[in-house]
Amino acid sequence: MWKKISVIAMTTVMVGTLAACGDDDANGDNNNNGNNTQQTTDSGSSSNTTTTDLNNKKFSMSYTEAIEIFKNKHPKTDITSVELSQELGKFVYTIDGVDDSSEFEMKFDADTKAILQDNNEKLDREDANGVERANEKLDLTGIKTPQEAMTAALKQQAGTVKEWSIDREMNQTYFSVQVMNGTQEVEVKLDSKTLAVLSTEQDD
Repeated sequence: MWKKISVIAMTTVMVGTLAACGDDDANGDNNNNGNNTQQTTDSGSSSNTTTTDLNNKKFSMSYTEAIEIFKNKHPKTDITSVELSQELGKFVYTIDGVDDSSEFEMKFDADTKAILQDNNEKLDREDANGVERANEKLDLTGIKTPQEAMTAALKQQAGTVKEWSIDREMNQTYFSVQVMNGTQEVEVKLDSKTLAVLSTEQDD
């Protein structure tokens, strides 16, 4: 008789325990679903960023100052690219350069003049010994200012200037100005010395 009662009691306890576990699992699932929803909402809200117009915007640091600091840090290099863009809420100059064995990149906060990054890495064998230097070196003598380039680009394509850079292609140093027109992004390339429009291309 006691044996039968004990079995019944144990069965009742086990059923109660399983039910409680089931409730905990259900609550855990509900909590997880809630967390996933929150993450999705947060990620959606962070994507709603606005582009600041660089046209006529003043900074504490000029791009020529950034180049000067770069050259002082890496005196044997030639400049291969200059860019001003917005990164993580900061306006950043990115200066790239190369010597016979390595390539270098420095980033500067355009508002505070702080050095944000100073990296270098060895060139591949085919690019070393002056090969990349000869192919990528910018001709910065007598070029127009970035502001003049932005003004010329906006005559070609109305909108908001997102970023600009000075690059080289086929022995020609040029300005690249990225213009936002609504959700459409257009790259305007201009000769660095005459500001003649070289191309206008809509990004996909």
